[in-house]
Amino acid sequence: MKVALGKKDYEVKPITIRQYKQLEQNPQINEIDLIHMLTSAPREEIVKAPMADVKFVASVLRSDWGAEMDTTPLELTIEFNGKLYGLIIPSKIAYGEWINLEVFLSRSPVDMVLLATHLYRPLASDKIGDERELIDYDLGECQSRMEEFMDFPVRSVMSALFFLTTFAQELTKSSLSSMETKMKNDQQRKENQRQKK
Repeated sequence: MKVALGKKDYEVKPITIRQYKQLEQNPQINEIDLIHMLTSAPREEIVKAPMADVKFVASVLRSDWGAEMDTTPLELTIEFNGKLYGLIIPSKIAYGEWINLEVFLSRSPVDMVLLATHLYRPLASDKIGDERELIDYDLGECQSRMEEFMDFPVRSVMSALFFLTTFAQELTKSSLSSMETKMKNDQQRKENQRQKK
């Protein structure tokens, strides 16, 4: 998306984890700082732009960045800083990785950058999409990317978190359903054995 301020157009880039944290800490950010943060337009240019343009652009940016979170498609692979990363494959998550994700998700506030490094790992091969192969999980490797991932698009993390939590809910439902069926079958078997006596 581009926005016009005076006679110049500026590109609005995806909000990074760093910017998201800044916006969370300062929800009442002033219009100049907001426009500068999300477009990299020089503050001097923003101040010189017509007031109506500044007010309109700030209003659009305030409403658009929240809406962007709701409409982002799930990205199975993403290029970031010249490298390809792939979203974890829930059916292939290692036990230790799953435990770590549960711990990280239970923290308050949630550490978005730590989650981002766990949800997206470097690709181990040229395969992308559903066929993607990721490097093996390593907590230290994930932590080594945390500073770099401060500039990772937060919308990708949000859609990945939604996907992962939905997967976990479905897994829990099917596990509970399976346990209920097993308990009913066991109870029926015991009842049948008791009746035979």
